[in-house]
Amino acid sequence: MDISTHDKTSLELFKILVNQGPITLYSVNTSSKLPIGTIHRHFKEMVETEKIMAYESSKSGRKKIAYGPTVYGFVYFYRMDSQIRKNLDSYFDNWTGREKFVKDLEKSGFDRTKLMSDKKMSKKTFAKFVYFHAGVEDQLYHLVQNLNEVHRDIRWFIGGFLLVRKREFMELQEELITEMPGLRNDISKFLEIMIDSYQNLKKMNK
Repeated sequence: MDISTHDKTSLELFKILVNQGPITLYSVNTSSKLPIGTIHRHFKEMVETEKIMAYESSKSGRKKIAYGPTVYGFVYFYRMDSQIRKNLDSYFDNWTGREKFVKDLEKSGFDRTKLMSDKKMSKKTFAKFVYFHAGVEDQLYHLVQNLNEVHRDIRWFIGGFLLVRKREFMELQEELITEMPGLRNDISKFLEIMIDSYQNLKKMNK
């Protein structure tokens, strides 16, 4: 895939973090040829977009924050770099030794007990998880770059999910469902598929 100059810089910084972290912004400065201002700007953005997070903070003297990767950070940069793909298992081993990363794995749906009791299986699951969601990220990237090629129904389907938290649109949707039998039928079919999927998930969890 084509990588922008901006993402190349972020990738360089992320690789320093996963290989040397948790690490402070100033320590990263000594490990790269990038100016401190550029590093600060990219760190700020990557924290805001949840690709990295603060791991440690000194409590005495000048405040120093050490940063490390998030699960989403691995997903995002996995798409761009062969070294991250190749070393994913060792990254998993290293970072599951950090409570902050384990909590982020839990937040992403991983089971803490299994993470600790069956590292081999958890490592395989993590690899599958990153690979799958990297594919999702690629599809979203393709959607943004090639919106005109995406079928109308798919665009509306994705957009509909993005409106879920906007109450006025949800109320409007209810009115349209009431007034349009065809739309009501399409949504009913979709919900039936979702219910079937949910039932299958329930069976898997028994």
